[in-house]
Amino acid sequence: MQAVIPRPDVGPLLAEGFVAVSSDCDEPEDEVLQIAAKLEDAMMLPFILFTEADGTYIDGYSGVVTPPYLIKKLTEHKPA
Repeated sequence: MQAVIPRPDVGPLLAEGFVAVSSDCDEPEDEVLQIAAKLEDAMMLPFILFTEADGTYIDGYSGVVTPPYLIKKLTEHKPA
């Protein structure tokens, strides 16, 4: 994620309609654990979770994040 988010084709898209939250995987917050539990078959970090403003789970995935895939997901889930 550290190499993907700062990219000029990703960062601005993320900033347009999303709030990025980072959590320590060794000591995650309870709210993060509750949402992450909805991500079936999550086997590896990072976890990317899309939620509504109230924390309701929408979508997510785990593992290596490529810029094209993250752009696709951000575009699919961009708030209207």
